[in-house]
Amino acid sequence: MPEHKGVSCELHVGDEKVTEYQVETEGSGCNSYVVSQEGKLFSFHLNMNYIALGNAARMDLELWADGQKLDCFTFSETEYLVDDAQIQDDAGNVKVVKLKFAKLETVDEKKDNLETRQGILKKLGSLELKLWRAHHDITQTDSLAYQQPLKNPIYEKSIKGENVTHCTEFADAKIIPAHSSYGYLTRKIDPYETPWVTFVFRHASKPLLEAAGIIPQKKTPLKEKRTKKSVTVPVKVKFPKLENTPPRLEQDENVSVPQIEEQRSAQRGRRMVPLREVARRRKLIPDKEEESQTPSRYKRKRYNHTPGKHWPSDS
Repeated sequence: MPEHKGVSCELHVGDEKVTEYQVETEGSGCNSYVVSQEGKLFSFHLNMNYIALGNAARMDLELWADGQKLDCFTFSETEYLVDDAQIQDDAGNVKVVKLKFAKLETVDEKKDNLETRQGILKKLGSLELKLWRAHHDITQTDSLAYQQPLKNPIYEKSIKGENVTHCTEFADAKIIPAHSSYGYLTRKIDPYETPWVTFVFRHASKPLLEAAGIIPQKKTPLKEKRTKKSVTVPVKVKFPKLENTPPRLEQDENVSVPQIEEQRSAQRGRRMVPLREVARRRKLIPDKEEESQTPSRYKRKRYNHTPGKHWPSDS
C-alpha cells in the first residue's frame, strides 16, 4: 500500500486490492504501476494519520483520470472511500457514476477531431489523487459538478511506445436532483499549486507490464535430475563343506542317545571328540592360552536396543 506523508492510498479493482509495482516517492509525489482489467470497477481506499498532518483538520481531494479532473471532495474522517464521481452532462443533468477500466480505442488515420492536448496524451492510462491539508471551517455553496470529460479519438502514432492499454470510463450512471448535490468552499493550508501529497497510479494490462519489465516474470524452476535408484541384488554364498564330516545317521525314535553314540563310535573306529575340540584343532577358534591375547577388533560390539544409540566396544 503506497503511504506518503501521513496518507496511505489503496487501489481496489473489483473487490480485491491491487499489487503496486515500482513504488517511488519523490517530494510530495508517490508513483506506482498497477494492473488494470477491462470492464472492472475500481475504487480508492484512503487512510489519514492526522498526527503526521500537522494542524490539518480536514483534507481536500481531487480525482483525476487520463489527465482530466473528474471530481473533488473534502472530508475530516480518518478513513475515506472514493468509488464514484458526480458529473454534469450536456443537458444539465447531474449524475453519480461509477469508475471502471475500458479498452483504449485508437484510430490509425488522421481526423479533424483527434486529441492533440499533450496534457491528455501524456497522462493516458493514469489515475491521480491530489490531496491538500485544510482548516476545519467550510462554507456551503450551490450545486457543484464537473462537466463530463471530452473523449476525442486517440491517434495511434501519438502514443506509440507508451505503456497504455486502458482508460477510465463511467458506469451505472444515476441522475440525482440538483438541489441534493451541494458544494463547499474550504480554506487550504497548502497552496493549490503544491498539494500536500499526490498519488499517481499508472495502469496497463499485465502482459504489457511484464513485457516492459515492470512486473518481474517468474523464473521457470530447473527440472530436478533423476537419481538412479540403488537395487539390492541377492547373492547366494555357498560355504565349503568340512572334510571328514561323518555321515548323518538315520535316527530311530526308539533308539536312545547312548546307543546313537555307540553306533557313531563303532562306525568311525575312533573315540568321540567334542565339536569344540574339533574346531579348536582346525584353528577355527583359538586355544585357551591364546584367547586372552586375541586383538579386540575380533570381538563383537554390544548394541543397545534403543535405535540410534549403541554401547562402546568392549576394548
